[in-house]
Amino acid sequence: MNLRLLGADGVFSAAAAVRHGIDSHELDRLVRAGRCERVSRGWYAVRDDPSQPLGAEHRHTRTAIALGRQFAARAAVSHHSLLLLHDLPTWRADLGTVHLTSTRPASATDVGIASRREGLVIHRHVPGLVVPTSSQPTSESTLPYAVPLGHAVVQAGLLAGPEAALVPADAALARRLVTREQLSAAVAALAGRRGIGVVRAAVEHADARHESPGESRTAYLLRALGHEADPQIEVAAEGRRYRADFRIRGTRVLVEFDGQVKYTDRAALFDEKRREDALRRTGWVVVRLVWSDLAQPDLVRRRLRDALRAAVA
Repeated sequence: MNLRLLGADGVFSAAAAVRHGIDSHELDRLVRAGRCERVSRGWYAVRDDPSQPLGAEHRHTRTAIALGRQFAARAAVSHHSLLLLHDLPTWRADLGTVHLTSTRPASATDVGIASRREGLVIHRHVPGLVVPTSSQPTSESTLPYAVPLGHAVVQAGLLAGPEAALVPADAALARRLVTREQLSAAVAALAGRRGIGVVRAAVEHADARHESPGESRTAYLLRALGHEADPQIEVAAEGRRYRADFRIRGTRVLVEFDGQVKYTDRAALFDEKRREDALRRTGWVVVRLVWSDLAQPDLVRRRLRDALRAAVA
């Protein structure tokens, strides 16, 4: 049997399986055969490749769908769980825990967490939060209830720090999944939550021009170090135009973020070296950063200081 017939998005409940004549013993056999994988109590996800378990992010999204359906009467998918469902980048997301937000008003004694169990946190209700209620999701429906995406962005920041909000905010703006007004409304709705100040400050600088999580984090670090930087700047050098990730405003210092080894062949590596040499010959100073540098602000501060001195020498 095609297990995808049991539920949308490759997620189905044990109850749905029983309705199709698949009892618990047959479900166990299907799991052992690699046809599906248990993602939560009473919920399963189809494996496209029986020889390979679900990847961490894919397993998280399938679990979020399952738990979102299970708790549809009282909670909506939120935080990084919703960001991943939208295929947005995240930062420091705990893929072992699904996050939902209660759709019921909080009690006077509810100080943050409405419910918790292994692999699931249901957060307290957000005043004024509106989620669709016109059609009750079922185990066969496509996606469960979800908070507005802007709320999920801000919630991710409250959970894991300002960069955890900025990274998906930049990507969501670039894909036109959210607006600045929606992000601002989410910040206002979550006012008073611990950590909202630094998240608000980060989200105010969200920029659709940042093309990767590394660029988002680089922009955050440059601001924290006191530099104003313009992203995706075109500069001319020896009759050609080049685009740089950042320019320190008012200077001839360019900052480039290299998230991984981009150049797998010698020709590409040679082209990049020729580009950088041309920039330097025409008076530009290039500072290259990698992931590990972003965790060492003092190192980056020194490199930028040296670059700024060289640019005016």
